[in-house]
Amino acid sequence: MSIHHQPPAPAGAAAPAYPEVRFRELFEQAPVSLQLLDPEGYTVQVNRAWEALWHIHEGSDLMRHVMSREYNLLRDPQLIATGVAAGLARALAGESVELPAIHYDTAALGDSGRARWVTAHAHPIKDGAGRVVEVMLMHEDITARVEAENALREREERFRTLAMATSQIVWTSTADGRILEDSPSWRAFTGQRYDEWCGHGWLDAIHPDDRERARQVWTTSIATYATYETEYRLRRVDGSYRWTAVKGIPILGPNGAVREWVGANRDIHDSVTQREGLARKLDREQRQSALLARVAGATRALHTALSSEDIAAALAQEVRALLGAVEVEVVLDGEAGDAPAMRKPAREAPPGTPQDTLDVPLLDRKGRRIGRVRVAGKPGATFDEQDEAVLAQLAAIAATGFANAQLYRSLREQDRRKDEFLAMLAHELRNPLAPIASAAELLKLAASPERIRASSEVIARQVRHMTTLVNDLLDVSRVTRGLIKLDKGLVGIEPVLASAVEQSRPLFAARGHALEVEVEADLAEARVHGDGTRLVQVIANLLNNAAKYTPQGGAIALRATRDGERVRLCVVDDGIGIDAGLLPEVFDLFTQAERTPDRSQGGLGIGLALVRTMVALHGGEVHAHSDGPGTGCTFTVWLPLA
Repeated sequence: MSIHHQPPAPAGAAAPAYPEVRFRELFEQAPVSLQLLDPEGYTVQVNRAWEALWHIHEGSDLMRHVMSREYNLLRDPQLIATGVAAGLARALAGESVELPAIHYDTAALGDSGRARWVTAHAHPIKDGAGRVVEVMLMHEDITARVEAENALREREERFRTLAMATSQIVWTSTADGRILEDSPSWRAFTGQRYDEWCGHGWLDAIHPDDRERARQVWTTSIATYATYETEYRLRRVDGSYRWTAVKGIPILGPNGAVREWVGANRDIHDSVTQREGLARKLDREQRQSALLARVAGATRALHTALSSEDIAAALAQEVRALLGAVEVEVVLDGEAGDAPAMRKPAREAPPGTPQDTLDVPLLDRKGRRIGRVRVAGKPGATFDEQDEAVLAQLAAIAATGFANAQLYRSLREQDRRKDEFLAMLAHELRNPLAPIASAAELLKLAASPERIRASSEVIARQVRHMTTLVNDLLDVSRVTRGLIKLDKGLVGIEPVLASAVEQSRPLFAARGHALEVEVEADLAEARVHGDGTRLVQVIANLLNNAAKYTPQGGAIALRATRDGERVRLCVVDDGIGIDAGLLPEVFDLFTQAERTPDRSQGGLGIGLALVRTMVALHGGEVHAHSDGPGTGCTFTVWLPLA
C-alpha cells in the first residue's frame, strides 16, 4: 500500500466525496508513475508504478525520507542543476510544464536501484478558485531510449573517426542516392565544397569519360538494392585524375527497405596504370608474337625447299606476304648473269626512317656476300625499321638455305643402315602417292561417272592409308635415331581423349563400331606434364589398333580413371584377342596379329611400338592383356598426374 502524506481535514469537515475517493483509487492503480506534490514542493502521495520505477518501496528508509518534510524537490541540488526545480516552480505557479530529462541515481540516497533516465510532466491541480492545491508529476522511464541514442551517437562518432583516420574516401547517402552528410575525406581529395558535392554534385568530380557509366551503375544499384561497385577516375584538388575503386553497401532498416548507403573510394591509380601498361606491353608482345609466328611459318617454308631455285621462289613469296611488297628481286652472285649491280635508295636515309625501297645482302656463314634481296612498292605505305628487320631475318635464313642446298646430297647419305632402310622405305611408299592422286583426278573426268567415282574413292583411300604408313615410318625413324623431342607442358586429360577419338572416328564409322567413352568425374580438371600431340597419337594408335582387330559392328570402350597419383587410360575391345605367345612381343616393331587373307587390318606393325616409346618418354608404362583368341583385348596406359 502506498504512503499518503496529507494534512488532516479541518474539524467538522465532511468526509471526502465519492468522486475524490474514485480519483484516489484510479491514482493508486494507474500504470503510469504518478507523484503528488503540495504547494510547497513536498511529496504527499505516490502510486505503485512510482515505487516500481524508482525502486523505492513502502516501509524503506528511503521512502520515509522522500515522504518526510526533510526532502523538498524544489531544494534538491540535482533537480536545481538540471532545471527540473525551476520547472516545478512554474507548475506550482499554475503552469503545465514538460520537465527536462534527468539521470537520477537513487543509490546516492542509499538505495540499491540502478540509475535511470527519467522525464516528467508537471500538471497543476487547482481548486474552484483557481488556486494550485497540488501538482501531479507523471514520470516516464526513457533509459532504454537514451541509451540507444547514446550508443548510436557513439557509433556515428566512431564512424567519423574511422573516416578521418582511413586513407580511403568514406561517404554516405540517402536511400534514393542523394548525398546529404558531409565527407571531409571527399572534400580533402577533390577540393569540392559541401554545397558543390551534396545531392548529385559528386558526379562533377568524376572524369567526363567515366561519369555516365558511374551514374548508370549507381542508378541501377539504387533501384535493385545491389552493391554499388565500379571504377572511375576522380579529380584531385590539383586538377589531375586518379583511378579509384568504389564500393557502396545498402544499409537496411527494420522493414527491409534501404535506410542509407555507406561506401568508400579506394585509390587504385598505381595498379590501374600498371595494369594498362602491362596491357599495352602485352598488345605489343602479341603483335610481335604474331609477326614472329608468320616469320616462323616463312622459315618453315624456306627450310622445306631443297634447291636454290625453290629457296629463291619461296623467299620472294614469303617477303611479298609479310611485307606487302609489290616488287621482290632475289639475285645470287655467280647466278645473276647480267643482273644489274646492287641498287640503293635514291637518298640515304637515317636508320629507322621509313623508305620506299629496301635492299638487304645475302651473307653466308663466314659473312661473305652471296647475293641480295631487293623489295619495293608497298601500296599506301613505306617500309619501316621493323620491315627491314624482318627482311634481314628472312635473308639470313634464306642464305643458310642456299648454303645447305649445296650440302643436301652429302648430308642425306650419312644415316645409319637401319635408318637408311626406313627412310628409303618411306620414300618408296611415298613415290606412288603423286601418280595415284593424279590418276584419281583423271578418272573423275572419264565417261563412266559412277565407276570412275568409286575407283577414285579407292585410290584416294589408299593414298590416305599410305600417307599414314609413311608418317608412322618417319616416326619410327626418329625414335630409332633418338630424335624424338617432346614439347612438354600441362595437358588436360579430357582434351587429349577428345582429340584422339575425333581422329579415329572415321575408322569406327566405316566398321560400324560402337564407341563408349568414360571419364571419372574427378579427372575433369586433371592434367599431365607432357606433349599433347604425342599423347593424342598414343591414344589414337590404341583406338585404331582396336578398330583394326574388332569385327564389323563390335564394341570398343575408352575409359579414364584415377589410380593413386597416376591416371589410368584403358582401351577395351571385344575383337579377335591376342594369343598368349604373342603378348610379350606385341609392342615390338613390325609385330602384328595373324592377318586375314584380305589383309583387312592393314598397317606395318609399328603403331604399338610407337605407343610404348611415347609412353616411356612421358614417364609412364603401357600393358596389354587378353584372355586369348576371340576374347578381345585391353590396352592400359598409366601416366603420372601433374
